[in-house]
Amino acid sequence: MSAPDLVAGIDIGGTNVKAGIVDLATNHVLASCDFPTPHDTEEAFLGSLAGAVSELSRTAGAPWAAGISIGSYVFGDGSIDGMSSFVPFLTHGYPLAEKITGALGLPVRVDNDARLICLAEARDGAGQGFSRVLTLTLGTGVGVGLCEDGHPFGGEPFIHLAGHVKVRTGGEYPCLDSDPCYCGMQGCFESTCSGTSLQKYVHDQLGEDVSNAQAFERAAGGDERAAAVVDWYLDMLARALNQYVYLYCPDVIVMGGGVAKGLKAYEDKLNEMLVAEVYEGQRTVVRITDLKEDSGILGAASLFA
Repeated sequence: MSAPDLVAGIDIGGTNVKAGIVDLATNHVLASCDFPTPHDTEEAFLGSLAGAVSELSRTAGAPWAAGISIGSYVFGDGSIDGMSSFVPFLTHGYPLAEKITGALGLPVRVDNDARLICLAEARDGAGQGFSRVLTLTLGTGVGVGLCEDGHPFGGEPFIHLAGHVKVRTGGEYPCLDSDPCYCGMQGCFESTCSGTSLQKYVHDQLGEDVSNAQAFERAAGGDERAAAVVDWYLDMLARALNQYVYLYCPDVIVMGGGVAKGLKAYEDKLNEMLVAEVYEGQRTVVRITDLKEDSGILGAASLFA
C-alpha cells in the first residue's frame, strides 16, 4: 500500500543517479541511495531505477508517484531533447516519462534538473520567503533555474542554458579558451565560472595539484596568490549576477554546486558587488545554498507537492 505523502525523487545525471523517498508532509528525505548511471542498455537503465525505488520502499515505505530530474530540455509531454553525450539511448524525443512510468508502475512527472534545484530552494532552502527565486548551480557546467511563488517559471525550461551569457571578451585566458564552449561563444559565464572552468584557472595560476576547495582555503589563510584567484573569480561571477538581475529581476539569487561551498565566506562581498537595479529601490539578495546533496531529490519529488 502506497502512503499518500510519500513520493520518489530521482535525479538522473550523466555519471550518477540519486534516488530517494520523500515525505511531502515534512519535506524530508527518508531514505536515499546513489549509483552509476547505466549507459549500456535501456533495459539496464530502467531496471536500475525500478530496483532502487523498490529497495528504498522497503526501508521508508512505498511511494505513490515519482518525480524525475534530468539534465536535459524537457518538453511538456515528458519527453526530452536528449542526453546523447552522456547516455547513448537518451536521444531527442525519448519519451522519458512514459518509459519510467512503465518501469515503476507509478505516475511520473519529469522536469529539468536546474529548474528542480530552484524549486527545492524556493520551497525548502535559501529561497524560502521570496517570490522570484533564481538559482545558479556552479558545477561541471552552470545550471540556471527560475521559480515564481513556489512554482517553476514557464511551462518548459526555456532558460536552463542561460549560463551562456558573456562575461569577458574571450581568448585572454588560454587555459579557459583552448577548448571552445559548445555554445559557440568565447568568454561565456559557463566557460569562466563553472567548477570545471575554475579548476582550469586554479591549475594555471596555482599548480596542477591544487583543487578549487584548496584555493579557497589558501585564500582564507592569507595566501596572496590564492586570494588573487578568488578575487578574479568573484569579479567574473559578479559580472554575470548583475546581468541576471536585469534579465530576470529576481528577489534572491541562490548559488549551489561544488563551487558554492567555497563562496559561503564571500556572501556579504557578493551582495556588495551586486549593484544592478531594475527600478529605484529594487534589491536582489545573494545567498549560498544550505541544501546539501538532496536538492535534486527534493526538487523532483516536489513536482507532486
